[in-house]
Amino acid sequence: MFRKPQAKPRSLIHSVLSLIGWCGSLGAIAVSVLGLLAFLAPDVWLADNMSFFLRQFLAAGLAGCLGGAAGFLVRHRLRLIYRLTWFVAVIAFLSLAGFTGARTLANTKPLGPAAPGDRPLKIVSINLEHLFLGDKVLQAFLEKEQPDVVVFQEVLWWLQERRWQRLGLPTGGAGENGFPEYLKVGDLGGLAVYSRFPLTSEETRVISGDVPPGANVYYDGDRELLSLSVDTGSAPLHLLVIHPDSPRSKIRWENKRRYFDEADNVIDTLKADNGSNILAIGDWNSSPWSARFQQTLTRNGLKTAYPDGWPQTTRFFFDYSLHWILGAPVDQFAVSRDIQIVNVSLGPDIGSDHLPLIVEIAQTPTN
Repeated sequence: MFRKPQAKPRSLIHSVLSLIGWCGSLGAIAVSVLGLLAFLAPDVWLADNMSFFLRQFLAAGLAGCLGGAAGFLVRHRLRLIYRLTWFVAVIAFLSLAGFTGARTLANTKPLGPAAPGDRPLKIVSINLEHLFLGDKVLQAFLEKEQPDVVVFQEVLWWLQERRWQRLGLPTGGAGENGFPEYLKVGDLGGLAVYSRFPLTSEETRVISGDVPPGANVYYDGDRELLSLSVDTGSAPLHLLVIHPDSPRSKIRWENKRRYFDEADNVIDTLKADNGSNILAIGDWNSSPWSARFQQTLTRNGLKTAYPDGWPQTTRFFFDYSLHWILGAPVDQFAVSRDIQIVNVSLGPDIGSDHLPLIVEIAQTPTN
């Protein structure tokens, strides 16, 4: 009788590479599908929120595909199924990369210089996350940048007033420590604008929002939308300060979409009255890959740009040193086509959980 030869036991390295290959390929498929949901089902709360994490999904998908490729260094018992799995992983990853790249380029505008002799208008947008306006790090940043306009979100103006009063200083600090001299605060106290130019045509629109079950006592579903004109002396800049609800639950996601609808209405009015020199800026609580964000830009003929040409983290979690891993690009701006974008950059960590967004523009002068 002949005995069937026993299979040679697999080495540890063989087993590890096989495991890496399978886990990498299956993981790449999983994260790519999650990312693709943002494009395939943008009107579903959970799917739309996947757009916040596309950079992380792309990084994980690439790592998974490379891990799957490493699996080809060893033989698999299910070779055909393994090859098919890795091929699907690569296709899913490339699809996600293609959709993400296309949406990144959508409604973007190349940077260009200002006219010779003209000084660009510098606008800084910061979500304070309740940081005190008298904070020394914040003031040092503003003194260094010397912005023409500063747009703040999550100000909690009533709390700011108490802090200034406790220090025995004038409320707001306009005209000092890097803050421009003209000041406008929204009716709800959540938004504030400082400008070195006079502010006119001021209007605050309050968008009512629903309160989700279990919300803490400090949560307020109502959000304000601040619209005003900045009299630059050459052409009024029509400024729209944006800060919708954060879509952490379905109810708050619906609040955000109602806010975007109202922002569209305000921009319609601005275009009908003026038609040019419109800047919408702030914490949009949306990634640039959100279909609703891009819809507002497309509908209103607005353009945007990103620091170094690619969306970067502006809102980080836990610690700034982890901002590339645990963060999302949510602070955005958009301008009408007649405005030339000269430069876009991010400021340093100033103590908030958002980085300052710095935008320099050149306006179309009036005739």
